[in-house]
Amino acid sequence: MQISDSNSKQRKMKRVSKQGKMGGASKKRRMKGVFSPINSLPPECISHIISLTSPRDACMFSLTSTGFRSVADSDDTWLHFLPSDIDSILSRAVDPVVFSSKKDLFVKLCEQPVLIDEGKLSFELDISSGKKSYMISARALDIACDTEPRNYLRWISLPDSRFVDVVEKTAMCFLNVVGKIDSEVLSRETRYAAYLVYKVKETSNDLVPPQYPIILCTSVTINRHRTTKEFACNDEIPQEWWEAEIGEFYIENGEEGEIKLMLAEICGAFYRTGLIIQGIDIRPKH
Repeated sequence: MQISDSNSKQRKMKRVSKQGKMGGASKKRRMKGVFSPINSLPPECISHIISLTSPRDACMFSLTSTGFRSVADSDDTWLHFLPSDIDSILSRAVDPVVFSSKKDLFVKLCEQPVLIDEGKLSFELDISSGKKSYMISARALDIACDTEPRNYLRWISLPDSRFVDVVEKTAMCFLNVVGKIDSEVLSRETRYAAYLVYKVKETSNDLVPPQYPIILCTSVTINRHRTTKEFACNDEIPQEWWEAEIGEFYIENGEEGEIKLMLAEICGAFYRTGLIIQGIDIRPKH
């Protein structure tokens, strides 16, 4: 009797265990249905939801499941992350941009700037937000010295520049650099910062900074609104590309007008000789 009772108890425990497992599986299926209603939505709705996030989030969605991947990587989704005027921008490219999908195009524009407008401007996208970035080449800048500019500026080519040529300062003189860009080509509701991109020639015979500080004056003008600042430049001699911030500005919805960016030396003769200017970089400020 004891043996029979023992066997009976074991059979009951097995039945309970099996029912528990089946119940657990059923519960998981029910929970999956409750907590994953997005799976029941049409692909176009899922695409719209993903497009309201960010490029980085869209990439994360594509890793969650095979079903999500097809929607998250689709052209309909990534078209929302590209600028609305992307076709017009690409039509101005010096070399054709070849891509296999909208996502591939987005990635390429984030990883490699595209030269446009006969190579006087470069265009790229910010990888985290998809906002537009531009660099104005030295050729498109208004660069003047305090003396005759033709005698103290010369054009050279460097392999690490994105543009065909850059400008070199060959004598001790004060520079005045002005760049202009239309606010309409920039992304709306975005705070931008502008930077002078420069380096010093390694073979310069005058690399030692002057004994007194190098003082630069910069300004940003949008229509009639102007902001200015003065600062002392770093005494280090950059032989790689460095940046000097000119200023920052915010692009409102419906913002129209020309943006004028200026950097002028007021003391110290900016690195005296051997200064090389690649351009002015304008990009979203995080």
